[in-house]
Amino acid sequence: MKVAVWILAGLVVGTSAVHAGSVKKFYVAPEGSDAASGSWWRPFATFERAQVAVKAAKEAKPAEPFERIEVLFKGGTYTLQKPILLQPAHGGTAACPVVYRARDGQTPVFTGGRAITGWTVGANGAWTVQIPEVKAGQWDFAQLFVNDTRRFRPRLPKQGYFNSVDDFEKNDNGINGFLYEKEDVNPAWANLADIEFHVLHVWSASRMRAASIDPAKKTVKFPKTRAFNSDWGNFKGRRYWAENVKEAFGAPGEWYLDKPTGTLAYMPLPGETPANTRVEAPFLSQLLIFQGFENQPLINTSLEGLVFKQSQWVTPPEGNFTPQGEMNIPAAVEFVSARGVTMRRCAFTQLGGYTLAFGPGAHSNTVDHCLMTDLGAGGVKIGPPFAGYLMAEAPKNVLSPDAPDGLAKTTSAITISNCRIAGGGRIHPAAHGVWIGHSSYNRILNNEISDLYYTAVSIGWVWGYAEPSHAHHNEVAFNHLHHIGQGVLSDMGGVYTLGLSPGTTIHDNRIHDVYAFDYGGWGLYTDEGSTGIRLWNNLVYGVKTGGFHQHYGRENTIENNIFANSLKDQLQRTRDEQHLSFSFRNNIVYWDNDGALLGNNWAGGVRGEKDGKPTQHYELGPNLYWHSSGKQDLFPGKKTLAQWQAETGQDAGSLVADPLFENPAVGDFRLKPGSPAAKVGFKPFDAVASSGPRAPDLLPKLAVKPVPTMYEIK
Repeated sequence: MKVAVWILAGLVVGTSAVHAGSVKKFYVAPEGSDAASGSWWRPFATFERAQVAVKAAKEAKPAEPFERIEVLFKGGTYTLQKPILLQPAHGGTAACPVVYRARDGQTPVFTGGRAITGWTVGANGAWTVQIPEVKAGQWDFAQLFVNDTRRFRPRLPKQGYFNSVDDFEKNDNGINGFLYEKEDVNPAWANLADIEFHVLHVWSASRMRAASIDPAKKTVKFPKTRAFNSDWGNFKGRRYWAENVKEAFGAPGEWYLDKPTGTLAYMPLPGETPANTRVEAPFLSQLLIFQGFENQPLINTSLEGLVFKQSQWVTPPEGNFTPQGEMNIPAAVEFVSARGVTMRRCAFTQLGGYTLAFGPGAHSNTVDHCLMTDLGAGGVKIGPPFAGYLMAEAPKNVLSPDAPDGLAKTTSAITISNCRIAGGGRIHPAAHGVWIGHSSYNRILNNEISDLYYTAVSIGWVWGYAEPSHAHHNEVAFNHLHHIGQGVLSDMGGVYTLGLSPGTTIHDNRIHDVYAFDYGGWGLYTDEGSTGIRLWNNLVYGVKTGGFHQHYGRENTIENNIFANSLKDQLQRTRDEQHLSFSFRNNIVYWDNDGALLGNNWAGGVRGEKDGKPTQHYELGPNLYWHSSGKQDLFPGKKTLAQWQAETGQDAGSLVADPLFENPAVGDFRLKPGSPAAKVGFKPFDAVASSGPRAPDLLPKLAVKPVPTMYEIK
């Protein structure tokens, strides 16, 4: 009798179970049904069905308006058949937010991948499976994940790199190929069109395919002229490998997809069997799109506690090259004309490209306490240029990337806070942790960005002073940026800027272990006309080439920072220009190695006038300088501070004295009592305590494994 009453009560409640007070709730579970009601005990099965229910609830206009609408997802795996498309009909209103979130303690995973089963074990130990969609040309993939770990295709050489000799048929239109040496490349390799030549340039990388190989001339000819032929992006003496070579298959953990036959082969690691191993490959290139419209933006919508996994990227037939930052690589999640959208405590992993991209009309959106790891490219792109957000199935009135400037089209006021971005660049090594293009008033706060092969945070997309820049009033603060570059590419920084950027501030960041292959492992790097930027309270140590470097720029202020233990020079400056390049004051510079204090070009530093123009093009001082040996001849030409001051008029009020750090050998740069730093106007700060995610326990509990790599790491 009691059971019957409980059932009856459940049925009665079931008529209004999705309405609890003024909160409308819908439930989704992997074992649910889209024919169900969406109640707690009869949940929907898909995100798309829940969107339809949200739209209907908004259109119903109940007598008692909803305080908010919630869609709650049970833990488990949701396999996406196409990208989730969140449009204004499925989002919030000014009066009623819409929240798509995980149920308490649950981990819903939305995947663009497909499980691969039905393996046959061969006599050589390799597993094989036939995939009809691959043979039919309906599915191609360049990533494979085995028990949630990235595996790689066979390559030559098996370790390290080949070195190219020179460009092949370089002309005004571009480069048609490259010359190789010895017998590094073999025209008899199977499925030649599917082999990729992964080439590392200076700060960029290429993935090129071969139309033909001439062993007599030792040339690899590309299917299409690569329309870029600069010296820093050419093929002369570059490191490269040949990837996806069938004849190289055989090492444990390798896999090879033979597209003509549709056969996938995998060589297992010790202990792996088809019964205890989960193999997955991505199917979708994008997973989620926030898509508003010019006259109806998506607003007041949030996602909380969801995991997005496995997006695809395949090298196009003509190959791929971008001069800087891998800007042509799309993101798994993209925002167009979205305002007041929040992603909180979400995780993104096993991606083929970038993670998030904010495009035209994206304003005042927030990404907080999110995890981005195991990335083919980088973490976040903000503003144009970027590619990939305009889906084939998108409505025709979605904003166009070439729309004229205006509030509805610009991108601004994006906040990326308390996030962890790690293990990027696994396919596209020149990608950034966070990139800001033509976009303003963005805030990059309290993030940890690590294990990348290029710059952690980049601001600006104008080279020099001539063109106007829409990258201004951006803030990069309280971030922990470390293990960047790792000896793969060159010319990078923990924070990199370029172009006019008035109002931009870079402060209270902790930056260390920035290591370039050749030159340019800098902590703070103002490049290519950087102008109007203030950099203060940053702790930079243990980088390769310099704690601070300005290539060229105007009227930047570098104050109250600590620069310590760069391996080469502590401070660098490249171009002397007929204006005030920067003011460098109230800083501490300390080192314990053979590196110089000032490297490269410090001409134009003498106080005075010539032909009515100032001869001093930068300002130093007051600062505190110290080498752990106690030596005094720290300045160019082995001059002492007094000699340097007398000759140039620079560094008035500066000191050469021990700053009395607590323990610089272990990265503890707090000042002991009695430090002379106060005499040069330095104000103490604790970048170790203040940098990185606040409340890190709020980050997703997704297990973060070290992400495998194919590069030589230093």
